[in-house]
Amino acid sequence: MAARTHYSKTYLWQLEAGERVVKPEHVAAYATALGVAVEALYGSPLEPLWTLWDARDDLPGEAERDRVTALLDHPRSVDQAAFGTLADVLTVVRRLEDDAGAEHVIPMVDAQVRVVEQSADEARASVRSVAVGLLSELEQYRSWLAIPGKQWRLAGAHLDRAAVLALAVDDPLRLSTALSFSAYRAIRRRKFSTADALSDAARRDTRVHLGLRTYETFQRAEILAQRHEDAEAVRLLSDTDGMIERLPPADELPPSGYWYTAPFFLGQRAFVLGALGDHAAAGQAARDCLAEMPSSWTSSEWASRRRKLAELT
Repeated sequence: MAARTHYSKTYLWQLEAGERVVKPEHVAAYATALGVAVEALYGSPLEPLWTLWDARDDLPGEAERDRVTALLDHPRSVDQAAFGTLADVLTVVRRLEDDAGAEHVIPMVDAQVRVVEQSADEARASVRSVAVGLLSELEQYRSWLAIPGKQWRLAGAHLDRAAVLALAVDDPLRLSTALSFSAYRAIRRRKFSTADALSDAARRDTRVHLGLRTYETFQRAEILAQRHEDAEAVRLLSDTDGMIERLPPADELPPSGYWYTAPFFLGQRAFVLGALGDHAAAGQAARDCLAEMPSSWTSSEWASRRRKLAELT
């Protein structure tokens, strides 16, 4: 296959092992090497979405479903509503992940990435920025789904692409989110110098939502505590009290940040306290967090760090 596609054996292994992002040109190269149509390898890019659509009653209706089909069939004629429909689908998928786990929703997110990627290239200039912004959010979310399996390189590749796409359309919320999630990836790998630089970059643009700003402040406090800059970490932790008081009601939060709530941030406080060495307070904050969050959140994969802290005495 390496000889037929002109990619190295190592590169192909990384693609097949999930260590690199699979792009349309890779699929096209495989299809050519195997003498089949691209569709024979991909199947219908929309199939995972139709499966989801048929199983849920909280997704848009048939007219909106037709708009999504048009993204592939007639990309130059679609309007912003089609990408808005996919954004609504992404909101449902995020909630589904809380209940079912990352592995269950990955095919659905990959399908959305392929659809938006293919249609964004041909979309009219007036809607291309909307498509590219949505693609940035999908790439960022796809990186998040790679983290439970500790696919660090794959997560990094998706995050890098998410940041570049957000920069291309001057989208401060999505750029800041991509940078803060890159910092989270570095924290999980205990690379605190890298996390420090990324979190600092994430906080530079003040045009972002207060919920994201609050998350990034907690994150920076945790990083500084891990780097033994305790005084600044404590100052930032104090700043978060006022920020949490100003958070909007849950129904006014952005779909990409529906978890920017006071119970969620109790868990962030627990991480900072743990990094500061106050393990008893960290354990109590984590238990309070799990007690106040919705049950679907407490059993989710992303809450595992909170559950571990909650076990501290």
